[in-house]
Amino acid sequence: MAPAAATVTIFTDPGCPFGFNAQRQDLQVRWHYGDAVDVRTRMIVLRSERGTFEGTHLTSDMLVANAQRMRDEYGMPMAVGAREFLPSTRAACKAFVGARLSRGDAVADALLRAVRVHVHSLGSVIDEPATLVAAAADAGIEAAELEAWLADDAVEAALEEDVAAARAPVPEALALPHKLARNGDGGGMRYTASSAVVEAGERTTSAPGFQPWAAYEVAIASAAPQLPRRAAPESVGELLAWAPYPLATAEVAAVRGVSIPAARRELEEAGASFTAMANDGYWAAG
Repeated sequence: MAPAAATVTIFTDPGCPFGFNAQRQDLQVRWHYGDAVDVRTRMIVLRSERGTFEGTHLTSDMLVANAQRMRDEYGMPMAVGAREFLPSTRAACKAFVGARLSRGDAVADALLRAVRVHVHSLGSVIDEPATLVAAAADAGIEAAELEAWLADDAVEAALEEDVAAARAPVPEALALPHKLARNGDGGGMRYTASSAVVEAGERTTSAPGFQPWAAYEVAIASAAPQLPRRAAPESVGELLAWAPYPLATAEVAAVRGVSIPAARRELEEAGASFTAMANDGYWAAG
């Protein structure tokens, strides 16, 4: 296999609803550019410890309203419920890094997806140990292996490298500071979920923050204009056979380039298997 012509690094966090909704763009990158790009996922760690709303600009009602808005606007299966606290995302991020180091990107991506489904579609709390154990089981990871990663100093060091990289945005991202966030300690800026950095030789471009697919396309084309771009899948059957995990209706619609209602009709007509969650659900090949 020829080496990838470009690297796309995605900075995200499993607890962020924007990162959850940006999975469509991640799928589009992988579908349209395939092995020509090396997609790398790195963790931001939005919050290292569970905390309260006191001293923040957030309220539980604000988070509920934001989740409802995103669900209505983007169509992903999102459970909407009030929270009495702000959960830590550190353990979930560390679990992902542990999987990435020990089992490779495919298993790490499966774990990340499973955590997101449990948290954003089923309404589980991300910093409850049972949530990570259940998500790990869905990704084919034993609880003992998960526990070992969470206690591993090497995994902790690798996570800290992700955290540092997330807090050192490239100049191309710093040019759009409104798509970044200030570090919790008041110094400097960090990426928000999901931010993309594209590198090809000496060229670097960025789509910082939550961006539409068009921003990703422009960033990739600007950094690596020679890359071939595969057309959208011709059918939902072709897409589901390729997908590494069941897809939400909105994700099928995005990669197919059709509306959500049209994607749902195609999926039903194709006899795809549907698992209902929250306001919608996930589809797999029938």
